[in-house]
Amino acid sequence: MQTPAPDWIAAQSVASARAMRNACSATHLLRHREGFGWDVRPAPGSILASPRIASWNPEPDYFHHWIRDAAIVLRAVPRAMQADPQARQFWLGFVADFVAFSLATSDPQRQGPKVNPLKASTRADHQKFLRPDSELAALTGADWLEEPRFAADGSPDLERWTRPQDDGPALRASAMMAVLAELPELATADAQALIARDLAHVARVAGRPSIGPWEETPLRRTTFTLLVQWDALDRAGHAGADRLVTLMQQAEDPQTGGWRESIEAPAQRLDSATCLAILHAGRSDGPFALTAPRNLATMAALEAVFAALYPVGRDHAVPAIGRWAEDVYFDGNPWYPTTLGFAETHYRIAALTGDPAMFEKAEAWMHMVQTLHPTPGPLPEQFHRDSGAPTSSLDLTWSQAAFLEAAAARDLALQATGFGR
Repeated sequence: MQTPAPDWIAAQSVASARAMRNACSATHLLRHREGFGWDVRPAPGSILASPRIASWNPEPDYFHHWIRDAAIVLRAVPRAMQADPQARQFWLGFVADFVAFSLATSDPQRQGPKVNPLKASTRADHQKFLRPDSELAALTGADWLEEPRFAADGSPDLERWTRPQDDGPALRASAMMAVLAELPELATADAQALIARDLAHVARVAGRPSIGPWEETPLRRTTFTLLVQWDALDRAGHAGADRLVTLMQQAEDPQTGGWRESIEAPAQRLDSATCLAILHAGRSDGPFALTAPRNLATMAALEAVFAALYPVGRDHAVPAIGRWAEDVYFDGNPWYPTTLGFAETHYRIAALTGDPAMFEKAEAWMHMVQTLHPTPGPLPEQFHRDSGAPTSSLDLTWSQAAFLEAAAARDLALQATGFGR
């Protein structure tokens, strides 16, 4: 049995908590985008997808506040507090700042600029990346809730990007509800107002085609987005959740017994994001439970795909986990958030069922991460499909959150089952 070292898990938990903190309210950082003549200093309450200063040379520029990533990171705040208790006061203050930042950026009374502020300072070779004036000028009302990301200082995204994206508000609402359940002292009127605003938007747009979690075109009804919308509405007791359950039935894949990537996807087109959405919902019963047959079948089918696709996993008891079979981003590699997400899911199933095989698989994924990243520190976005070397962003805030959640799920499984003792 491949098992991770407890001392390494403890050390990496602290390292991930501190790396996550470095990306939150990162007012100590200044990003200069030379091609745009654009200086950005993050505002309090913002969450950088990555604090790395990079310009696609080769690391990607993730120095933005993505609504989706930020919600996933927010949900891990209690785990960061447990891993690094000395930072407790920082995190309590940060959540309040996050609420204020989110309310300000999604304010329906806000009006977008008539002209892209970067037009005059942008070099000729970067003009093609500028967001059109007409698109910015039209931003008002609920449009702000359709934005995938904002500049880290809270200003509108001034670059061309795919939109609308409907997973962010749903994830933010469910993350806020989860955090307030653990930290009720943070349940302010502003926090409740943010949840109410997000839920109202989710109820308005739930089930429409939009950009999926990986920001790929065309617009479609991805199972990731449908599931996180269902989770938010269901947690709030909103009747609109039932319609999403019905919609999800259109994404059943008879060939694998799992869930397709989207309602529009062809047979056997599966995506790990679907499994991550079920993990974030964290249900123990119902059609979207962690142990539901379609979730198990989706994971099993993806494991078979990635076992054949990635040489890096062949010395391990489990395969490295990527996004989908045809992924070509940075040459299509396994991701830390997906690999850790499969580990967390199996730990949580082990805790629910007492199944030792589920615990052993989860341990094997954590052992894989230790093998790839033996020295505790910030976790990258991806690892190379052949060598296992870190690639793409070398410090992805989502990866830090994913590790903290997986480590916490391991503790839960150990307490519930006694495995590993």
